[in-house]
Parts: sequence; C-alpha cells; structure tokens
Amino acid sequence: MKRIALSTFNNRISSRLDSADEIQILTLKDKLVKKTETIRIIPSSPLDKIQQILELNPDVLICGGLTQLCDSKLKNSKINVIPWVKGNTEEVLKEFIEGRLSETELTSEKIN
Repeated sequence: MKRIALSTFNNRISSRLDSADEIQILTLKDKLVKKTETIRIIPSSPLDKIQQILELNPDVLICGGLTQLCDSKLKNSKINVIPWVKGNTEEVLKEFIEGRLSETELTSEKIN
C-alpha cells in the first residue's frame, strides 16, 4: 500500500504548499483508493506545517509551489515530493495513478 498526500485548498492542489489549508491522505493499493482522510492544518509557521506533514508519514507528497525552506526540509525526509502541480485534486490523483505525473516532468523556478 502507498500513502499519497495532496496539499489542497478548495478541492484543488494549493498554489503553494505553505498556503494549503488541508492535506488529503489517500491510501492506494493496486492503483485503487482504499482509504481517504482529510487533515486540516493550522500551523503557526511553515516549519510547523512541514512537521505536521512529516508526522502523517506519506510516501508521496503532491503539491504546488515550494519555498526554499519547505523544499530543503522535505528533501531530508523519505517522502517523494512532486511539486509545481496545478489542478483539481481528482484529476491530479488520476494522473498520478496512471503514471502521468512524476517528479521529472515538473520543472519550474522555486518560489523564494
């Protein structure tokens, strides 16, 4: 089984990870969603938000833009981060499951 985290804002991938108000955690088995939960995140700082995501222990984090601070903290974890994603959460998840969404396909300048 694989745990996928989506940083969300109003059923869309949040434009920036530090502006996400929820994290959707989906448990996948054989490309099927077995469990979904939504975690409301109300951190007092970006570091608190990253810590909360790390405690959720996802295998993959799909998110929008990353600040340099968030990027460096996540690189030190075992989470496969797929940044710079835009769109409706259902469509993004479908692309991920179908193998059309990968870290190597996404290139952009990081937000400082």
